Amino acid sequence: MKETIHKNFTYKTIISILFGLSGFALNFYSINFAFPPYTATVLIGLIFPMLITLAWGWKYGLLSALVGGCQSMWWIWGPSNGYATFAVVPPFTLWIVWHGFMTDYRSKQTSSKWWLSAYVVEIPFRILNSINLFTLSRWAIGLNPPPWAWASNAPDTIPMHFSVFVVVKQAVVGYIILLLVDVLLNLEFVRKFFKLEKDHYQANTSFVISAAFLVGALFWIVDSAINTLVFQPESSFLDSLTLNVSAHHIFTRTVFILASLVGGVLASNLLRGQRESDNALRDSEERLKQIVDGNPIATFVICEKHIITHWNKACENLTGFPASEMVATQKQWLPFYSEERPILADLIIDKAAEKDISRYYSGKYKKTPLIEGTYEVEDFFPGLDDKWLFFTAAPLKDYQGKIIGAIETLRDITELKQAEKDLKQYSKSLEQMVAVRTKKLEDINQELTDFAYSVSHDLKAPLRGISQLAHWISSDYIETIDQDGQDKLRLLVSRTNHMHNLIESILKYSRVGRVTAEVQSVDLNQLIQDTIDILSPPENMQISIENELPTVEGLHIHLEQVFQNLLSNAINFMDKPQGFIKIGCVDKGEHWQFSVADNGPGINEKYFDKIFQMFQTLAPSSEKTESTGIGLPLVKKIVGLWDGRVWLKSTVGEGSMFFFTLPKEGAKNERK
Repeated sequence: MKETIHKNFTYKTIISILFGLSGFALNFYSINFAFPPYTATVLIGLIFPMLITLAWGWKYGLLSALVGGCQSMWWIWGPSNGYATFAVVPPFTLWIVWHGFMTDYRSKQTSSKWWLSAYVVEIPFRILNSINLFTLSRWAIGLNPPPWAWASNAPDTIPMHFSVFVVVKQAVVGYIILLLVDVLLNLEFVRKFFKLEKDHYQANTSFVISAAFLVGALFWIVDSAINTLVFQPESSFLDSLTLNVSAHHIFTRTVFILASLVGGVLASNLLRGQRESDNALRDSEERLKQIVDGNPIATFVICEKHIITHWNKACENLTGFPASEMVATQKQWLPFYSEERPILADLIIDKAAEKDISRYYSGKYKKTPLIEGTYEVEDFFPGLDDKWLFFTAAPLKDYQGKIIGAIETLRDITELKQAEKDLKQYSKSLEQMVAVRTKKLEDINQELTDFAYSVSHDLKAPLRGISQLAHWISSDYIETIDQDGQDKLRLLVSRTNHMHNLIESILKYSRVGRVTAEVQSVDLNQLIQDTIDILSPPENMQISIENELPTVEGLHIHLEQVFQNLLSNAINFMDKPQGFIKIGCVDKGEHWQFSVADNGPGINEKYFDKIFQMFQTLAPSSEKTESTGIGLPLVKKIVGLWDGRVWLKSTVGEGSMFFFTLPKEGAKNERK
């Protein structure tokens, strides 16, 4: 790669230098056209650096100009212009650089732009050069004569009309040079010489340029023959052709040749545009063919005349109709319907209204939002082996947005539709199974509830009898039973009360999750106050609410049981002369975090899990702190129904803080 780049650089450098030297030499043999009292000189050698700069860019163009392509004017015009030479000659080099820079810029564009044409970008340079000739050059003429001898006869004034003549002459010569270079770069052998890409200039238009040049040359010959036969019979044909041609004839014939070349360039550009358009269309059709034929999805294309142009292999496999029978026909309906009718692609091409599409695909079609004018349909085709098809049709448009065809893709979704049908049947069956199971669960729950109340009644009855009998014995035989007996009777009553409370707690625990009460808004500030009133804490207990509590969605009885159990534990197990209980709430975004803190005895960390298990209590049994071991498990179960969690922090001897969370959207499980 590096070697190739080095070779290209070397080749371009050598050619640029050689062309610069050739231009330097050729400028001394300029072509002159007499316009009395002035003579227009065409420095034909400028073609060489201009060829370099339009082919390879400004860097090589500048090299060619500095080597000599634009330097011969110092010798040609120096004696007659004096100081003005410094204002007249350098713009020729800038002219070469300007066109080279614009050539580099054009090569980076993805599309051709008219305002980047060499003939258009010549205009701003000509404007600036004209300003230079009317101002700086005339001022420099006024400084003449210079001290060097070879320019001692340079004039110190020039008339304005001569400056106008120079401006016009340089503009005309500039465009002639550009035209000749454009002609040369349209010739294939010149492009090969400069190693230009094939599409840099339109291929196969050399004959147009050659024909235009031959027309100009033929005019020169015919004009010479007519001049010899009619106007100057005393002159020979060779004199009229080359040896003794008048300035008038040279000018006329040159203008005609240039006009012919202009026509050739314009014709080449038209052919270039047509060829590019044809190539683009052919490439587009080839890409479409490759996309369609290589697509694993069944696809076909129809043109604006509703004729099938593409029918891929997948479409053959889906429909059973080979492409050889379908392409170049209007039988796109045949694989799908029993009689001729427009298919979706036909309706797209005809720009059918919604009512027309609905006529053929009522309730089955919908617009595709990604592409304008595209529709998709699901339909059943009994004539196509009972297939369900999902098909989409989209318009094909040219660069002007005109619809020139439509493409339609088809997918066999028969298995998917069968799966949907089976899923619906299974879903229906599952719903029936769920209904049966739900009814059974409801019956079982009811039986469990009835059983629990029955057992509760059967257990409570003897407990009440035992308690009543103990009271009777204690009252009737108070004088005959000693103190030890009285204490045992009181212990018996305490044990029966504990058993009664245990039965009630178990019933409460069993009812959680099976309660069907309606969810409601609960003001926790009011609920806490009501709970405190029910518990009637002793005077040495101070209960405070640290901040405003929210109103939440849930079951009132459940929220009451949570706070009642947490507060009653803090009251019953308080071991300080002065007890403090603090209730707080923190907004955690999607849920509320509540806390109940006390300054009681605290709990060792190793018992943090144990205290949430059924019938587990850390306190020794006594009349004051008789615990059933149900309270904290009940709190955990209720909070779990809200998708919340319960935990604690505690330090032995300092107190405990219980936390639980409650979602802001309410107790979802209870609603269910």
